[in-house]
Amino acid sequence: MTTRRIGVSPQAMYQSFKGRLISGEFAAGERLRPDRFRDEYGMGATAIREVFLRLTGEQLLTTEEQRGFHMPEASFEKLEETLAYRLLLEAEGARLAFLHGDLEWEARLYAAHHKLAHIEHRMNEMAQIKPVIPVWTRIDWEFHEVLMSACPSTTLREAHRNSFERYRQQVVAILPTYGFRPETIPQHAAILKAATERDAEACRRAIEAHLTSHRDLIVERKTDPREGSGANETRRAANIETS
Repeated sequence: MTTRRIGVSPQAMYQSFKGRLISGEFAAGERLRPDRFRDEYGMGATAIREVFLRLTGEQLLTTEEQRGFHMPEASFEKLEETLAYRLLLEAEGARLAFLHGDLEWEARLYAAHHKLAHIEHRMNEMAQIKPVIPVWTRIDWEFHEVLMSACPSTTLREAHRNSFERYRQQVVAILPTYGFRPETIPQHAAILKAATERDAEACRRAIEAHLTSHRDLIVERKTDPREGSGANETRRAANIETS
């Protein structure tokens, strides 16, 4: 039974719903009617529609006249496109952060990685990781955000956040493991090592290896993005292989 919330602001719903859009809760191409979420958020359909339009502007939802709002379709081509875009922004943002980051920035990066490594080691031992995916997605973002945080360009950092969200949306739509596997842990450690050594080229290579591993996993599993909700169906019974 859905619990009705009271007094949820449009901004609060925007933040909450964005997290759901990039955590694999909805299938690629799924129609999302504003009325469906009225009781859950305690908001009218018109206010929810405004939130959906904002998310559409960020390309996290799609809309067409007479067809309503939908999750973006998933495809290998879109994954490749968002991967390249995110890599470009994150590598350049990290490079600029290395030039401007101070000891406090480095300490925050260590702390963000510590939190991320903790949850990823837990996930590596779990039979079903779905319950922690929203938390992991948030903590994963925090690590990559801190990596970029000393970059002086607000425009670049904002574009990077959108590229992160759109890329994650593609990954979770296609892979039943939501993009996590044991190799994720040392990949994040490699990014941290390169960052604390202020080695921009090593960091770029580490970020690239991390992102392209998702693409390689798709090829390895022969996952067909055109199946739409296939990943959502598969992940109901999917376990993470740790051997």
